[in-house]
Amino acid sequence: MLTLTDIGEFGLIDLIKKKFMPYGPETIVGIDDDCAVVTGREGFYTLYTCDSQVEGSHFIADLVPPYLLGQKVLTVNLSDIAAMGGTPRFALLSLVLRPDISVEWIDTFLEGFRYKANQYAVEVIGGNLAHTEGKLIFDVTCIGEVKRNRLLLRNQARVGDLILVTGSLGDAAAGLKILLEEQKMNTTREQYLLNRYFLPEPRVDVGRILAESPNRIALIDISDGFAQDLGHILKQSQVGGIVDVERIPLSQQLISWCTVQNCFPLDFACSGGEDYELIFVTAPQSADELRKKIQHEIGIPVTIVGEITAGSKLIFEKSEQNYEFHTQGWNHFSSF
Repeated sequence: MLTLTDIGEFGLIDLIKKKFMPYGPETIVGIDDDCAVVTGREGFYTLYTCDSQVEGSHFIADLVPPYLLGQKVLTVNLSDIAAMGGTPRFALLSLVLRPDISVEWIDTFLEGFRYKANQYAVEVIGGNLAHTEGKLIFDVTCIGEVKRNRLLLRNQARVGDLILVTGSLGDAAAGLKILLEEQKMNTTREQYLLNRYFLPEPRVDVGRILAESPNRIALIDISDGFAQDLGHILKQSQVGGIVDVERIPLSQQLISWCTVQNCFPLDFACSGGEDYELIFVTAPQSADELRKKIQHEIGIPVTIVGEITAGSKLIFEKSEQNYEFHTQGWNHFSSF
């Protein structure tokens, strides 16, 4: 088995260059120099986001196929760009690797990363390599753009606005539980939930539609759990919210699996992370129009789940009674 020790740093750099070159006309300098150089566009803000995926905290290398891991490492950054109404353009990929990692493994990982980059027309223009004897770390910086008059932020929610969410919630968290507990994966139900964990789809197209709208919109992606991420919108906007948990969109696969497992689908939906769906908040008169437009143009369901209120509390109700969850969302320094 050929390892990174055999090909060395520069052999790996050559492998990476072959994956991601050549570049388009807006990339002046790519992987070959100390910095990447790109040209900006008049009338646009530049968006920057970065995310680290650490072995043991975000993934278990032995349980996640490298091709799927490569896709997901980029997806989490693309989702951040989508959450600003932006279009992803460029990415920087930093790899912290053990020398005994096989060349085949890293090549497959890079193939997955390249597939997702090509899917969203993202150019990989640089990064970094580092050695470790410990945990693998994949760090991605993604650069995007958004028209200056259509930047979407978290702080735009107002009292009386409606709360909407794309897709269905909780599937990825259930998929992770199936994976970690090594449950049977031979049914279409379990495979669906696993795929939602392995292969989340960043809602870039939804973000684009929202950015094209003239309406006031607050927007965030769901990475740490619906309740926690909605809370960020409320805090930034200095408002409260009320959510009807019976409106929260659940897949039939999650409901069926939770019935078998004797657990609560709403816990996964509201407190489980890594759905990478979008929460957006807008005025009632624009909510239905946007919901229908997204469903018609992209085919992604959008559900109205609640309303913005005065104050600062986030309240979940079921049959007009307060609803208490059994778990909490992801926190980097307490979720271990």
